[in-house]
Amino acid sequence: MTAARKGPGRPARISRTDVEQAVLTIGFRNASTTAVARHLGVEQSSLYRHIGSRRELLRGAVDRAVANHPRRFPHSTWREYLTGVSAHMWDLLTEYPGMAETLHTLEENPPRSLLTLMERSVRVLNGTYRWERSDALLVLDSLTDMTSDTVNRTERLLAAHPDSDADPDRAARDLFQRSELSPDLTDALAEILDGGLEQWWWRKVNLLLDGAEHLAP
Repeated sequence: MTAARKGPGRPARISRTDVEQAVLTIGFRNASTTAVARHLGVEQSSLYRHIGSRRELLRGAVDRAVANHPRRFPHSTWREYLTGVSAHMWDLLTEYPGMAETLHTLEENPPRSLLTLMERSVRVLNGTYRWERSDALLVLDSLTDMTSDTVNRTERLLAAHPDSDADPDRAARDLFQRSELSPDLTDALAEILDGGLEQWWWRKVNLLLDGAEHLAP
């Protein structure tokens, strides 16, 4: 949202919400303070009334994305719950391109919203399904890391092959066709791509959840 100016020569009034939403609009990869200020029609100095640094800007934008994307899904078993958590993470990261890569840069000080989601998930697994907290945290962290890494690598693949019409499956096929893999691996990759990259991610999720059976009460 671009704030309206209040008369000639007067700076546009913006809020922290405006600043965070601007990042989501222009995209995480393009979210320099210069680009955000230009999008909002203000000077960069106006941004620093609401944020202390670009890293704070990015953390706030992640929090805004999570707030814009509430997590609601039914579940009656721990596996249904973790399947819903996984789908929510995938939807969140793919709705906001560049967010997965941003999370890697914020690992030493992750956004509060993601920590809150993790804490709530641990409480559900522990309180509703009687998981040990440490086991719940292990599985949730594994699902989060795997999903973030898959989305990030898919987006990097697209960035490296802009002629693929923003289709990650086509970009992967282009890379595959230029590879010099053995025939056995070539056949395996072809099978993966026939199902699409999202389907391949779901196979990873189910593999992790199959392993989690050994930790479940």
